[in-house]
Order: sequence, then C-alpha cells, then structure tokens
Amino acid sequence: MQKEIRKFVAAISTLGLLAGCSETGAIEAKKDDTSASAQNIRPFVDHDGLARRYENRARTLLEIAAKHEKRLQYYEDKSYRYGRHGQDSQAHAIALVQKYKRAAEKAAESAFHHRMVSQLAKRDYIASRASH
Repeated sequence: MQKEIRKFVAAISTLGLLAGCSETGAIEAKKDDTSASAQNIRPFVDHDGLARRYENRARTLLEIAAKHEKRLQYYEDKSYRYGRHGQDSQAHAIALVQKYKRAAEKAAESAFHHRMVSQLAKRDYIASRASH
C-alpha cells in the first residue's frame, strides 16, 4: 500500500515539475490570435432554415395531436369496453393532446420569431449594401 502511495506521489510531483517548467507563452499567443479572429467574424445563422424547421416540427406535432384526438374519441365512444382502464386511457389521451398542441404552438412561435429576425436581417443587409 505504501509503495503505491509513493509511486502516486512521485508521479504527481513529476507532473507538477514538468508543468512548472513548460513554456506557456506560445499557448497564450495562440489563444490571443483565435479570440481576436473570433471577434471579427460575424456568426451567420440561417433564420429562414430554422423557421422552416420549426414550421415542419409544428405541423408534425399537430398531426400527432390529431392521432391522439382520434384515439381519445375512440376511448370515449367505446368506454364501456375498457372500464376503469378506459378512463385512465382517456385521461392520458387528453394529456397527450394538450401536450402536443402546446409544443406545436411553441414551435410555431419560434418559427414566427425566426421569420421576423430573417426579415430584419435581410432589410439590414440591403440597407448596408445600399449605403456603401
């Protein structure tokens, strides 16, 4: 046990000595170069593509909600077949319909937001090109 502890302490000491003697100037210079270039690059975001993705997601979620509404209607029509389990299934189907409709609304809101940002970005780009 003591032999393992001595090896561990020796390894940690060696690593500490190597880290203390190493040059960090090259790493810091490289870090400064990358941070300066990162500040100069304006990130490009495809808001039109994101809006389409969110619209497709909203459409898909509404389709899933419609399937669960069909299932809910079936449970309501045939509730006599399932007894207590049918009531649980109805409650679950109602919860799923509400969940998917809420998610679809959020996706539609996100799509609208990205559409607006895209239009503003296009307008700003056109204005900046016209002023130059």
